[in-house]
Amino acid sequence: MTEVEQAASVDDVQRLLARCIEVARDENSADAYFALLYSWETRDIADAADAGVFDAPDALRRMIVAFANRYFTARAQFRADRPVSGAWALAFRAARSTSALVVQHILLSMNAHINVDLGVAAAETGLSWADYARVDAILGRGVSRIQGSLNRTTPVLRGLDFIGGEFDELFTIYSLKAARRQAFALAQRLQAAAVEERPSLVAEADDRALRFGQRLLDPPLWDRLWLAAVRITERNVSPRQLLAILEQSDHRVA
Repeated sequence: MTEVEQAASVDDVQRLLARCIEVARDENSADAYFALLYSWETRDIADAADAGVFDAPDALRRMIVAFANRYFTARAQFRADRPVSGAWALAFRAARSTSALVVQHILLSMNAHINVDLGVAAAETGLSWADYARVDAILGRGVSRIQGSLNRTTPVLRGLDFIGGEFDELFTIYSLKAARRQAFALAQRLQAAAVEERPSLVAEADDRALRFGQRLLDPPLWDRLWLAAVRITERNVSPRQLLAILEQSDHRVA
């Protein structure tokens, strides 16, 4: 059995995410992009819990830990050549390749983590809808900051951001909320299902996430055109150097 170090607290989550980032930096791997954004968002949510934003902050912290542990487990098992979910396997394999773009790497990992792991973690911890929805607002406030970092990797994303104004941020926030609503619906189905039925529900969610991830890597023609423009203009530097570009500013939500 693969030994996986699990987080027992939010501080543990941040420590283990920092380790993931440093390992990826040492390995010159695209694995670091998602872990970096994940650490920013975790910090923002934990800060909000400390500030009294949530009705049940302890339940929210348990949710942070349970959610992150699914990522740590999947990552460790993949690195040990043990089976992982299809969506995570797709994301981790892509991170070992130089063919995908920074934004594709991040979306592949978000796809696996939100569309599968989030529902499972929400079912395990029983976080209320009210507090679950409050996280959406925190994530939404972080979107423009994250987009600002991604814009540093290519002038095409900066141009799209300028042309779209606030619309592209609003679209991203809407898409993120929609994915999180689907994850909460999965949590409700898991809680209502018999124990023996739950693995099949998770497998169905993973199959949908895998198919979506495959479309991210092999999108329709129109999307291929703008991705080709991003590819041509994305800074022709190593994953380690791209990570340094993403790290250039503080992303704490005010």
